[in-house]
Amino acid sequence: MALGSQLSAVAAFLALAALALTLWRRRPAAPWVGLAALLSAAWAGDLAWEGLRADAAVTGATGMLGLARSAGWYAVLLAVLARFQGDLPERVRTLRLWRGGLALFLAATLLASLLGPVSDATMAWRTLASLLLAVAGLVLVEQLFRNTPLQKRWEVKFLCLGVGAMFAFDLFLFADLVLFQAVDRPTWQARGAVNALVVPLIAASMHRQPQRSEEPTVSRQLAFHSAALIGAGIYLLLVGAGGYLLRRTGGDWGALLQVALLFGAVLLLVLLLSSGSFRTRLRVLINKNFFNYKYDYHDEWLRFTHTLSGEHGELPFRQRAIEAIAELVDSFGGLLWARDRHGDYRLEGVLNLGDPDHPPEPGDGELATFLAESGWVIDLDEYRRGQHPYGDLSLPAWLVGSPRYWLVVPLLQGEGLTGFAVLAHPRAPWPLEWEDRDLLKTAGRQLAVYVALAQTDEALLEARQFETFHRLAAFLVHDLKNVSGQLSLVLSNAERYRDNPEFVASAFDTVRHARDRLDRTLAQLRNAQPEPAAPAQRVELDEVLHRVVERCADAEPLPQLQVDGRVQVVGDRERLISVLAHLVRNAQEATPADGQVRLQMGERDQWGYIVIEDTGQGMDEQFIREQLFQPFQTTKGNAGMGIGVYEAREYIAQLGGRIDVRSCPGQGTVFTVRLVARGSSGSRPGLANVQVAS
Repeated sequence: MALGSQLSAVAAFLALAALALTLWRRRPAAPWVGLAALLSAAWAGDLAWEGLRADAAVTGATGMLGLARSAGWYAVLLAVLARFQGDLPERVRTLRLWRGGLALFLAATLLASLLGPVSDATMAWRTLASLLLAVAGLVLVEQLFRNTPLQKRWEVKFLCLGVGAMFAFDLFLFADLVLFQAVDRPTWQARGAVNALVVPLIAASMHRQPQRSEEPTVSRQLAFHSAALIGAGIYLLLVGAGGYLLRRTGGDWGALLQVALLFGAVLLLVLLLSSGSFRTRLRVLINKNFFNYKYDYHDEWLRFTHTLSGEHGELPFRQRAIEAIAELVDSFGGLLWARDRHGDYRLEGVLNLGDPDHPPEPGDGELATFLAESGWVIDLDEYRRGQHPYGDLSLPAWLVGSPRYWLVVPLLQGEGLTGFAVLAHPRAPWPLEWEDRDLLKTAGRQLAVYVALAQTDEALLEARQFETFHRLAAFLVHDLKNVSGQLSLVLSNAERYRDNPEFVASAFDTVRHARDRLDRTLAQLRNAQPEPAAPAQRVELDEVLHRVVERCADAEPLPQLQVDGRVQVVGDRERLISVLAHLVRNAQEATPADGQVRLQMGERDQWGYIVIEDTGQGMDEQFIREQLFQPFQTTKGNAGMGIGVYEAREYIAQLGGRIDVRSCPGQGTVFTVRLVARGSSGSRPGLANVQVAS
């Protein structure tokens, strides 16, 4: 009877494995169900073999096959659970904790079961371990059902019932054994039949899983880690069996050899799992044998974009670009060539290949022309063997002569070649297939856009630097022109007024002012930046306007000043005089000699104001809106720099004010300038209004 019970379990699980691996090979988690069913069949067969021996009723409680059987169903539950976790970091982290915890638990159970001779204590531990395995399985079943969306629970309901029933029966069986140190023999003998009864439930659950036309829904990362976990488990099982045999047959040296074997085996396992070459080989093996497509394009593209964005990296952009495309084929480094402004291709980035000094590739050379016209990925190993479809293509000697170089990937943008990447050989042999070439070509097009954007940013930065330099030069020339005008005025009046003491004093004041202005110009040249702001000081606007009138008295029409009260502002006195004088001179130049230029200053509603009004030719609204305050826009031809009004507006804005303009062609112009004012009554700061007509 006991033998029939176990054999029924063997037959049922073998049938489930066959169905899972053939009829349902395109259904989620079917490969893991097939593997777990095979392990369960082997476990049931072991129980049947033990049942033929006398007094062997419970010796197989937690043998290696029993442990493998539990690990197999854990893998099934984790594979199904991974489908509903999504990409949320906390859920992925929880799933990883489950995998790691179960792996450590299984490894600890295995080692504890294999170490030491068979005794009452060892049997007690094995029984307790079986109980813990059942509890862990029930907890994992509960986690799967609870974390499955409500609309999807009908897919996993029978799976949870079937696997949960298996672990629940084990819990009842081994709890009774732990508590009473005995087990009911009929219950133990029925274990195989009970496990056979849950097979239809698991099969029904697999039938409810939606079909996938492309590939199993098991993620490649889950498949990789599960395969590594199962492989490590099988490896440890074999090592444990070898250690057990050494201990039983090695005599006095048996225990020593067993410890040495276990230590060496664990050390070798750690070395293998930490080896990049081993991981690459395992990944290639899984992708070739378990998936219709070689890549998980969703994950590959997310990783590619994440590497290019450099959110957590410190590598420069060009090295990140090489790393992003090299990761796709597990290459450890490469070279990046980009087109320069002369149309040639220069080496602009190197990753993990030292510091090569290769000459530029001409834009009309064979390599660049072939890549631009064909868009092919060149396999250099294939080219070196002479078995290639590249025709009469002649590659550069530096490219063919180095055995480190493996692939040449074109970076195409539209129909033009932005550059190309040369990738180094991967860590392990990587057979290049059509899928690799398509992915690399697509990634190359995406990378070409990033490279072009990087070059555009660098060109824009260079243009801005030149713009800053030219703006500085324009301001300096403007200041020098004003200084030259002041000195020319002194020279033109020297013949008539050289004997006049007042003229001499005024001339010295003019020269002193010119010297101060030249000193500020030299300071700008040293600092290579616009003139720094002077220390804040209170300035009387009426004194400023009197100085402006004196400075502009050499031209016609003479400005007429009207002052209503006193207004103070905070700013640089000399610069404010220069700004207002420039506005007044503009008014004089725009007004005929028989016209009028009037200046008025006063205070209104706690705000001071200055008005400069002319009866000149005026301006239209379009010119005021689009050109008046733009730098390097002038109506004076070669006589002006076009930055005086722009400089005036910028300085007034620094003082917290503004300039308003009202004008009409043929009817004159009025400028209104607002400044931060300090009234004598101690009221809050206001804006002094400066109106200038030109």
